[in-house]
Amino acid sequence: MTYKNFNLIKKIRYLFFNFIYGKIYKITSFKKTDKIKSKKISFLNKYNYFFYKICNGRLYSNTVSDTAFIINNKLVKEPSFQFREKENYKVVNSRIKDNLVLKVGTPNFKKKINGDVLSLLTGGAGKNNYWHWIFDVLPRIGIFEKSGEKNIDFYLLPAITKIYQKESITLLSILEKKILDGEKLKHIECKNLFAVDHPCVFNNNPSKAVENIPSWILKWLRKKYLSKKISKSQYSKKIFISRDKDSNLDRRKIINSEQVENFFKKKGFSILTLGEHSFSEQISAFKNAKLIAGLHGAGFANMVFSDKKTNIIEIKSKDNGKAIMNLAKKCGHKYLEILEKNEKSNLKHQNAHIKVNIDKLEKIKLLN
Repeated sequence: MTYKNFNLIKKIRYLFFNFIYGKIYKITSFKKTDKIKSKKISFLNKYNYFFYKICNGRLYSNTVSDTAFIINNKLVKEPSFQFREKENYKVVNSRIKDNLVLKVGTPNFKKKINGDVLSLLTGGAGKNNYWHWIFDVLPRIGIFEKSGEKNIDFYLLPAITKIYQKESITLLSILEKKILDGEKLKHIECKNLFAVDHPCVFNNNPSKAVENIPSWILKWLRKKYLSKKISKSQYSKKIFISRDKDSNLDRRKIINSEQVENFFKKKGFSILTLGEHSFSEQISAFKNAKLIAGLHGAGFANMVFSDKKTNIIEIKSKDNGKAIMNLAKKCGHKYLEILEKNEKSNLKHQNAHIKVNIDKLEKIKLLN
């Protein structure tokens, strides 16, 4: 199929769905219609969010960058989002007029959901990144809990393909039959559609927000999950997080990982590939650990479940930012970074590989 023919098919498809469901022709605000009820919700008198209840609303998402909340074929500005990548892989929430539905409509068949739906959609990162699942997706339930609404019929998730996704939801006493897969249901309509503001983004800059997780989220996660019965006897006090098998993409690796892991094994560490473990097992491992080391990555989100003053050693480059350091400090842990240079390759910035200097590791008192 030629590029020209492919574009023609896309245009026909858009015209077809616009004919069925109508064109999204205008932007509106929750303040301009009585079909949307809103409520301001605060945590610790510091973190403020809006909760939205949209009567007979529609939701359309491409599951990657854009999600549109729609009422009467108007795009509702506040709960909708349209993430765009800028220079240096930075992501921002772009202008509402950039939302894809204003250009292409809602080009998927609509599924009518018989009940009330809470959207936990958060953009592409929430589909397959553990950090964003923990801090962008799950806390939306915490915000909703303070809204005063009860008896949600369904929870619309970004995806349910990973081991930890469905388990982390069901551990909150949410029945599996209430879980909707956002990758399969890109276009829905329901009696009442609920949404909340992003748990971490306050300044329209998701890339920056990742470095400053609100403290109420840490308390909420610990309260919700550490209250569950967890067995910790099988886990080591010292763990090294391995990314060699975890990453689906060939990016941000330790190129001498075998040498590095052998070093940590000799120091009494257990090597943990987190993707091979259930959500409960990851909680247990981090709850039990007193010393946690590894390459900069999403797995460090689990330190929220560790006891205070746990020692955290992050191997990173200068491009990896301060997210893990800041989280460690908020959790009350002891933090140490091992800074290495990016190796020259086509991979840039935080995605680049690094080589770890073993002599540098040998000099760290904490490891001896």
